[in-house]
Amino acid sequence: MSVQTRGRLLEAAKKVFSERGFYNAQISHIIDEAGVARGTFYLHFRSKEEIFKELLKEVVSELRRIIKVIDPGDDPVRQIVENIAGVIDFALEERELARIVLERNSDPELMRATDEFFEEVTQMIRDSLEKGISLGLLRECDTQIIARSIVGALKEVILSLLDSEEVNTWEVAREVLDFGLRGLWKESEGGESHGSSSALQGL
Repeated sequence: MSVQTRGRLLEAAKKVFSERGFYNAQISHIIDEAGVARGTFYLHFRSKEEIFKELLKEVVSELRRIIKVIDPGDDPVRQIVENIAGVIDFALEERELARIVLERNSDPELMRATDEFFEEVTQMIRDSLEKGISLGLLRECDTQIIARSIVGALKEVILSLLDSEEVNTWEVAREVLDFGLRGLWKESEGGESHGSSSALQGL
């Protein structure tokens, strides 16, 4: 099986899903876009659900590239903001694909695929949290709960931005992290936060 043909089918599927949405997309649309025969499609994928799952795997690989391991020798807060901004930027570059992934739906097969995707993303974040704890950068916590909280927050924030023309992803990422670090506590007159240190000042 040709690696090039498989890649062409994946690119075609991404474009078709983006333009038509998952439900309206058909295998015939994908093979027309890729310029291959129907039989060629079935040499690589059994269904449009399977090729969609493969696209999700590619998204996970891209997220692994975007989310950098925190270097304790550099400003950890800035690095975390960069990671969050990178994830948001990627989602906005792939808006329609992001919309399909983020919006809940009643298709059992698609729901299983997206649930598996978010489990992988949650595990990635959990691994990062545990690394931060081991380096002494983060407090001891239930990394499973915190990772799910981060994923849930990012899902809602990104979904709310998909229809926006211009987004300052750095400011959005900064606000998300600020909420995570300090919650909603107001700073005291002395300039200190009731919740924790004002780590984001100056970013």
